[in-house]
Amino acid sequence: MTKVLVTGAAGFIGGYVVEELLARGYTVVGLDNLSKYGRPARSLPDHPRYTPVIGDAGDRALLTQLLDHCEHFIANAALIGGVRYMAELPLDILAENNRLVAGAAYAGIEAYRTGVLRKVTYVSSSMVFEKVEDGKIAEGDELEFPPPATAYGFQKLAVEYYAKAAWDQYALPWTIVRPFNCVGAGERRTPHGGADPGEQRPLVQGHVIPDFAERALRRETPFRILGDGQQFRTFTHARDMATGIVLAMEQEAATNEDFNLSGSYGCTIESLARLVWDKINPSMPLVLEHVPSFPNDVRARHPSVGKAERLLGFTPTTPLEAMVDEVVEWVRQEGVAVVTAAKATDIAALGR
Repeated sequence: MTKVLVTGAAGFIGGYVVEELLARGYTVVGLDNLSKYGRPARSLPDHPRYTPVIGDAGDRALLTQLLDHCEHFIANAALIGGVRYMAELPLDILAENNRLVAGAAYAGIEAYRTGVLRKVTYVSSSMVFEKVEDGKIAEGDELEFPPPATAYGFQKLAVEYYAKAAWDQYALPWTIVRPFNCVGAGERRTPHGGADPGEQRPLVQGHVIPDFAERALRRETPFRILGDGQQFRTFTHARDMATGIVLAMEQEAATNEDFNLSGSYGCTIESLARLVWDKINPSMPLVLEHVPSFPNDVRARHPSVGKAERLLGFTPTTPLEAMVDEVVEWVRQEGVAVVTAAKATDIAALGR
């Protein structure tokens, strides 16, 4: 039975990847230090073929130990968050994520040399295309345009260099996947996820759909959005994204190749705000207020996904409206849970 190590296994994308691997019959070891969310919001699989490990994904000795008898390694662990997170913690992001990918590469080299490891699948990001001017993004464009201006985007480009350097020097096979705007239930508030109350920039969560959902549930008026609202994004459900990542891991044709993973469902940020608002407050008009965006905001991302379709058979199926419905319900339930927990804390305090 094929065994896979996944780092960042308790994170948003990582949790879906673990579930997809188990559904396909793999034995999975999931490594995470729980630094982002604490205990996962979505329950870790209670499964006889799943072994969760709490530990440091940059610890080469631990990684090498866990890679024993693993044929595949999905290097997914990283410091990640929304636009404010990336703006406020550039040095931490750069230093820690370089440490994590270096640990993954060196442990992978050792496991490939002495064990049964076949390759490492590295999770990069669409942010490597930060400087692509027209927004039409194909594999290879990351080398044709200036490097990203943000520390996060630049470091994700470095991930790709680590993957290729490990091949050039040690012949460690690689596959690179670049998720575009992953959406689904399970993402929770994190430190630096959004703005504090009263700040001009409105984000209360790190990513746009849960952020819009939370503020629409509060009936925020005026409803503030960053920039002119004409920024264009595509969105992909986390289940579909996990399928794409696992396909990239599995397919021999994916060896030493890179893939954009994205759905075709896209819209402007203003259109997205209206979609979320109308689902939550159908009888209440949306009043928009445009506020300055963060530096280096990307105007448009139109990913080319033909390579993933052709070599992996990857075709996301979840429509944007279904993604929004799921996230709205998730954020609604999370809000109830937060209020319930707060009340329980107050009651406990009264008894002291």
